[in-house]
This record gives sequence, structure tokens and C-alpha cells, in this order.
Amino acid sequence: MKKTELKLAESAILVALAIVLDITSKMIPVLQMPQGGSISLALLPLVILSLRNGYKYGFLGGMTFGIVNFLMDGYAFHWGSFIFDYGLAFILVGTSAIFSKKTLKGNVVAYISAFVLAVFLKYLMSSFSGVLFFAEFSGDMNPWFYSFIFYNLPYNAASLGAILIVALLIYRRLLAFFNQA
Repeated sequence: MKKTELKLAESAILVALAIVLDITSKMIPVLQMPQGGSISLALLPLVILSLRNGYKYGFLGGMTFGIVNFLMDGYAFHWGSFIFDYGLAFILVGTSAIFSKKTLKGNVVAYISAFVLAVFLKYLMSSFSGVLFFAEFSGDMNPWFYSFIFYNLPYNAASLGAILIVALLIYRRLLAFFNQA
């Protein structure tokens, strides 16, 4: 199998895993936040995709996941939500590839940083979407506080915590897999 075909196959598998993890998180009531959003491990395989196959596949994998996620959720009440919440939020996960070389050399700090960057960028895009396009839902609260702190921070921070736990549990096996191929 050619290297490009292998990367496409791995990308498809990891995007499919992200979709399954996202669907699973939405089916478990305890993972649903009262104000919206859910604690999810969906970004875990997308970051692994970026670390393993680089920016291009990370961006395309994130875009694919974002489109499928939109089709499953359909919560874009505004065109800006589609761009920020489903487009940029997941496409930018590919920037975690910046830590690829150090991660592949066994640098655990770079590995963790890749996940932190991905979740942080998703959080920023979702929060800006809330301020720019959904400020009317903030009620008496300041839209910036509502979007950045009250709505998006809790589920993104909890997702990051869960992702880091799982990422650290699979680190050694993943590193061995990265270096054998």
C-alpha cells in the first residue's frame, strides 16, 4: 500500500472513531452539560491523526468530522455557527501537528501540548461564535462571560481532562505504533 493510501485509510478510521466517540458522549446523560455541550473524547483521535499524518490530513480530518458532526447535530441557527462551531473549530485541530516531530521523538510534554492546543482552539472558536452570533441567548449576562465562561468553558475543560487521561494511558502504545510504521 502506498504511503498516501495508508494515510487516507488511517485518517478515515480515526475520523470514524471520533464520530463514534462523539455519538457515544451524546447518548450518556451524565456527560451532557445543563447549559449545553457534552464531555467528549472526539478530539482524541483527531489529534492523533494530526500528530501521525501532519497538517494536511489533520485539517482534512477535522473538516470531515465537522461536516459529519453538523449533519448529526444540525444546531447551526446562523451561518456563522456553521463556520465557527463546525468548520474552524475542528479544522484548526490540525494545527496540533506542530508538535508532531517532538511527539514522535517521545516528548510527552509536546504530546500533551498537542491536545491542549486542539481543545483550546476549539473552545476559542465556539466561544467567539457564541459572542458574535448567539449573544441574545446570554440573557442578563454579559455575552462574553456567558459564551467564554458559563457555556463553553465547563464542557471543554472537562473534555480536555478526560482526553488527557486517556491520552496518557495510551501514550506508550501509541508511541510504539508511531515509530514502527
